[in-house]
Amino acid sequence: MGQDKTARNTVPTSSSVRSGGATATAPRPTGTKPSYGGKTGSITREQIAQRAHEIWVKRGCKPGEDERNWLEAEKQLKAEMGMK
Repeated sequence: MGQDKTARNTVPTSSSVRSGGATATAPRPTGTKPSYGGKTGSITREQIAQRAHEIWVKRGCKPGEDERNWLEAEKQLKAEMGMK
């Protein structure tokens, strides 16, 4: 009693819900080492996720390509920054 029950009944409005479950960003695959850190000039997780999303869209939003897109995004960003 006296609790606001509307919060429990709220429907999420993220793009993943509207698109039937497809994620808008590619999460870092499990089992891979992150290529970002606290050093200046490092690549952030957010940069990789954004680039992976761009790659995903460019490749036609195919499901099941998260790891491939993530690794390609890391590769591209490292090359742009002159990293190994």
